[in-house]
Amino acid sequence: MKAGSFRLGSLDRIQFLYYTLYLSILLFAAPIFAWKEDWAPKEVGIGDQAEYVLEFQQGEIQNPELPPKGMVPDPESPDLPLFEVISSEVSDTKIKLSVAYYASGKFSLPIIWKDKDGKEFHSEAVLTVHSSLGEKDKSPEEILPPLEFSGKYGWKLAAILAGLAALGFGIFYAWYLNQTASKRTMDALVEADPWVQKILIYESKLDEIINTPPVYARVFYRVLSGYIRENMTKKMNAPFAHLTEAELFQRIYDSFGLEEEEVRNWENTFRRAQYSGEEVEISSSEALRAWDYWKEALSK
Repeated sequence: MKAGSFRLGSLDRIQFLYYTLYLSILLFAAPIFAWKEDWAPKEVGIGDQAEYVLEFQQGEIQNPELPPKGMVPDPESPDLPLFEVISSEVSDTKIKLSVAYYASGKFSLPIIWKDKDGKEFHSEAVLTVHSSLGEKDKSPEEILPPLEFSGKYGWKLAAILAGLAALGFGIFYAWYLNQTASKRTMDALVEADPWVQKILIYESKLDEIINTPPVYARVFYRVLSGYIRENMTKKMNAPFAHLTEAELFQRIYDSFGLEEEEVRNWENTFRRAQYSGEEVEISSSEALRAWDYWKEALSK
């Protein structure tokens, strides 16, 4: 009897231990696996979109705080965007954001939430953002070589001839004005303004890009940036080629009667176009409107 009772007590003890272990798993495993967050893909280039997803059980996440849709400024440089929330979807069991970062590095979204017990949590999912700039493209502010054309050979030749014709006309007109003003013989090549030649080259390049679709945003806005810098150099009698886009648009805001929001929108447009790793296309009409806007703005 005693031996039988001892064996029965051992079985009861083992069953009790298994039962306790099972209850512990049920009690403590639920909070650990209450939610899951991830990026898809986990690595992107500057300007490329990535999707952040936070999945959870209904009622497990309370009062989530999400970044607003649109541009979110860089905490270290509030006048510049760090990332953009392109779309945002929130349901009872999922939060999904489409995001594009405009700086390289490793980032976690500023998302905060509380569990059902009131404990606060921050997003820990990390997105790696790589620079899309290559060896020959060391900064988004570099200007494309003015005579490096991207169209077909016939268009290149036509653009070169048009540029030379415009340049020749400009030189002749400068010579004519000088002759009629001073009544003395002058060498027009010596008297021609080098700035006029540079502007004519940029205008020829912009005209060639707009009239030979597809128009790639990155190429167009980089050449337009060079056109703006040359005009600013002439107007302000100071070099502008070395300035970053942020510094350039700050000088534009300080020097011209443009609205601050308007200037910031243009700055973001230039940054997005030049940083993006994708070959984004824009219409010829959109490119022409941008050029016309800056011709008018720089003439003030």
